[in-house]
Amino acid sequence: MGGHLDSWDVGQGAQDDGASVIACLQAVALMKKLGLQPRRTIRVAFWVNEENGGRGGVAYREWVGADIKNHVAAIEMDGGAESPRGFGASVDGPSMAMLQQIGKLLERINAGEITPGGGGSDIGPLMRDGVPGLGERSVGTHYFDWHHTEADTLDKVNLEDFRRNVAALAVMGYALADMPEKLLAAGGARRTQ
Repeated sequence: MGGHLDSWDVGQGAQDDGASVIACLQAVALMKKLGLQPRRTIRVAFWVNEENGGRGGVAYREWVGADIKNHVAAIEMDGGAESPRGFGASVDGPSMAMLQQIGKLLERINAGEITPGGGGSDIGPLMRDGVPGLGERSVGTHYFDWHHTEADTLDKVNLEDFRRNVAALAVMGYALADMPEKLLAAGGARRTQ
């Protein structure tokens, strides 16, 4: 799971996409603090260069090599850290049903919406090779007021919304890493390696 570090020169990049990177890191820190140890490894990636060719995602895919077969899912957060709604997922029907069950755990914080179509440019190289992709989604009320502007500063990150994003990522990340089943990408895409 992760986000990217490539703010535009006019802003700090707090909503696009620094808060997302830190939310993913904090989700794993929360799991550790709670003593949760899933059966699989959870890796947090700080991708770069999302806007100019996505070379961070490409480099990560190349680094993973044949071990891509061990990736159960890839989660990208690239919609700002406003109040979370849930996740979009590029998975098949039975996998969507499993994710919707996980989504029920997030209803209490209004982040249980699981919809088709998820991912992002950072995890695109993984998804092309059959890794199921999820995109954490927020309400997006003000995201485009700040996106790529001088207004994209840290003071726009609401701490309570940020904490709900961390919780949503922690629950989804832990559940995917611990469940015995594996998701299948939309269209039944098989991995090339």
